[in-house]
Amino acid sequence: MRRAQVVLASAQGARVPDIARRLYFSEARVRTTIKSFNDQGLAALAPKYGVGRPPKFSEEQRSLIIETALCPPGLLGQPFTRWSLEKLRDFLRRERIISSISLETLRQMLKGAKVKLRRTKTWKECNDPKLASKKN
Repeated sequence: MRRAQVVLASAQGARVPDIARRLYFSEARVRTTIKSFNDQGLAALAPKYGVGRPPKFSEEQRSLIIETALCPPGLLGQPFTRWSLEKLRDFLRRERIISSISLETLRQMLKGAKVKLRRTKTWKECNDPKLASKKN
């Protein structure tokens, strides 16, 4: 909206210093806005949203991380049956798939791929020989 105000004021014959003072812009910004409008037309008035931070991991790395998470740890020579976030992160670092990754980033990446890591449930069995009779 403010870029449109600059163009409108310029079309009405206002000078750059006056426009800058009235709209609280620098004179350089007013000149840039007018030049952009002259070069691009109405497209220069469209919102210019930032694209954000570039991704830290390539698509190849992401697919390799997800593939590793879906693979049973035993097939990769690991002495456990399920991945935890910590174990997966340590394995990825050790195998040099990635140099570093936070647990939260790893969790979000797996969540985005709909991969769920479940905790291993442990239990202890009773060694009492009379357990069956006590249950009944």
